[in-house]
Amino acid sequence: MRGKIKPEDLKVVALAHCILNQSTRWWKDGKELRRGLIREVIDALASMRIGAVQMPCPEFSFCGNPRPSRTKEEYRSLPGFMMHCRRLAKAMAENLKGLTTLSKRPKIKIVAVVGIERSPTCGVELTPYKRVGREEFEYRRMKGLFMEALEEELESLGISVPMLGLDLRKPEALVNNIKNVAHGC
Repeated sequence: MRGKIKPEDLKVVALAHCILNQSTRWWKDGKELRRGLIREVIDALASMRIGAVQMPCPEFSFCGNPRPSRTKEEYRSLPGFMMHCRRLAKAMAENLKGLTTLSKRPKIKIVAVVGIERSPTCGVELTPYKRVGREEFEYRRMKGLFMEALEEELESLGISVPMLGLDLRKPEALVNNIKNVAHGC
């Protein structure tokens, strides 16, 4: 599916659910609930004329809110959670495949899949792996559970796209990465 994107092609990114709807992010009583969308990302996509597809949030759709913070391994051990992630990843991969195969003129091209760093399910390069304190984690350079499952499903459908991570502390870095990927296609 890679290959040059022609100027007339429509570019789309698949975004972690909470980029468009922060209310699904983990929170606890006493912690400020995030609201709305992450404007820096949405404004940048709009200015680049890149569309967005919202991916599901496995944590919210399985546990709701408020929910306890968990590591990748704690989510992996929740009965039924891995099956839930695989089911969501399969549906998302099929959705992305449909966008690319059913579009003829203009052709839709998936530019990237965007996850959220420090997420146990949607982390791309930095994922909480184990607890080192009550609310402190050891992070490892690895994908979260949903991103691993999605990558496998995309590969099984012959789709190869970059996976980029949004660090909420540095949204401008993601914007630059999307520009680079979109212009390099």
